[in-house]
Order: sequence, then C-alpha cells, then structure tokens
Amino acid sequence: MNKELRIKNKLEFEELIKTGKKISNKFFVIYYKERKNNNSRFGISLSKKFGIAVIRNKYKRILREIIRNNQKKFKSSYDYIIIMKKTSEGLSYNLIEQNLLSLVNQEELWKRKW
Repeated sequence: MNKELRIKNKLEFEELIKTGKKISNKFFVIYYKERKNNNSRFGISLSKKFGIAVIRNKYKRILREIIRNNQKKFKSSYDYIIIMKKTSEGLSYNLIEQNLLSLVNQEELWKRKW
C-alpha cells in the first residue's frame, strides 16, 4: 500500500472517528467518511492490548497487504480507519481477509437507499 494512501496524522484519525460512520463485527471496527478526492486513504490501528510492537506490526502488515490486494472492493473517495480487535489475534491470513471483506461488503449494503 502506497504511503499516499495512508492516514497517519493523529488529528485526521480523531476527526474521522468523531464525524465518520462506524460499522463493526467481532474482529474489526471500521470508521469511514466520504472525501472530496478520488482516491481512498486507509488508517490502521491496533491497541497495546494486542501485544508487543512486533506482533502489532505484523498484523498491520497483513492488513495493508489485504487492502492492497482488494482495493477495488473498497468504495473510492472514502477515508477508512480499520481497528483490529484483540479477538482476531491468532487468525490466519485467509480468515482475517474474509472477515474484513465481509464487513466491507456489509458497508455497501448500509449505504444503499431502500
């Protein structure tokens, strides 16, 4: 995932969490908000409860790779913050990918007007 597609600024994280919409499941919480630019940006967060820095960084790399491989499944022109919950620790790459993408697909259903 390119560095231009990352949200790293603490103020942007806080603003997106306060003003964005939220969806969650057992393993992830996703905050998202529409932006004016065409490209999507992503922020990834894991709490210190998850483990030492080495473990947190491993899961961040896994999430970045999942996002990079499935970027077309995320709606463009949105900012996303993905928070990984402690319950997802120990899951395989495929299960992490499956749970994250099912939540993203659920997000698309929520945006649809009935």
